[in-house]
Amino acid sequence: MGTAGSSLSARGAGSYLGRGIYDVAEVARLIGRTRGRVEGWTRAGAEKPPLLSGELDGLFSFWDLLSLRVVGELAQRGVPRGEIARGAEYLAAELGTHRPFAHEGLATVGRGFFARIGSWVDVGMGGQQAFQIVVEPLLEPITFNHSGMASIWRPHTSVWVNPEVQAGAPCVDGTRIPTRTLADLQDAGLGIEELSDDYLLSPNQVQAAIAYEASLAA
Repeated sequence: MGTAGSSLSARGAGSYLGRGIYDVAEVARLIGRTRGRVEGWTRAGAEKPPLLSGELDGLFSFWDLLSLRVVGELAQRGVPRGEIARGAEYLAAELGTHRPFAHEGLATVGRGFFARIGSWVDVGMGGQQAFQIVVEPLLEPITFNHSGMASIWRPHTSVWVNPEVQAGAPCVDGTRIPTRTLADLQDAGLGIEELSDDYLLSPNQVQAAIAYEASLAA
């Protein structure tokens, strides 16, 4: 995960446990955006406050990661930065959380907000349907906890991102085995069957992990 590990050790791990830990490079990799775009959303510019600042002393939490995934989709659809900021502020007040884009209430409260202001709706469709096309698919692979906040993201078949497992690194679903480890070992010459035996996984699990890592690199 880039420099996140070394930064964590320098600050102390106590307040980071179970929250996921990502540096800007890893966030960009996992949400499929360039590092420059992520930096643009998370750093202040001339008269332009960041859309989101990392919760963890400059590093990013699991909720930050999923929030930036929503920001990235909205930005790609042409929603102006100011409208994203205004929407986040409105939803934070409505949902009672500082990370509304990582809250399951986005699926309901957000729908009404999208339908009311034109620039959020201007994505080729209109009103309710625009919201469904832009945001709801982002929420489908997410499990939410009793407080309504995201707790697990499943970005690919047999892969989970759980902030309580391996600091939120993508792993084979239900295990602590990072997908990147399996992909790196295959690159080093190990075969699917050998990896299956070594890690007590099915060949399908190994193949899914490697396919996921390949999709991130595409």
